[in-house]
Amino acid sequence: MSTTSSDSLNPPSIQLSDGTSHPAIGFGTYKVGFIPASASSAVATPETSTSSETPRTAEECITDALSVGYRFLECAEFYGNE
Repeated sequence: MSTTSSDSLNPPSIQLSDGTSHPAIGFGTYKVGFIPASASSAVATPETSTSSETPRTAEECITDALSVGYRFLECAEFYGNE
């Protein structure tokens, strides 16, 4: 399957009952840029990674998602990264 630049900005969609087209694939923002303390036990344990990479911000991640064609962003106030 070949992909052109126009394909990446025209993702598959689902037609809703009112006729509105909604993207079939979304970008989830849970644990993007911030991990809520109640989100998982992983935040309660020390980081074991040896990576020296600076964590990316939610804004950087969302900007990248939009630039590659995502138009449905799944988010919630609970995530704490708005």
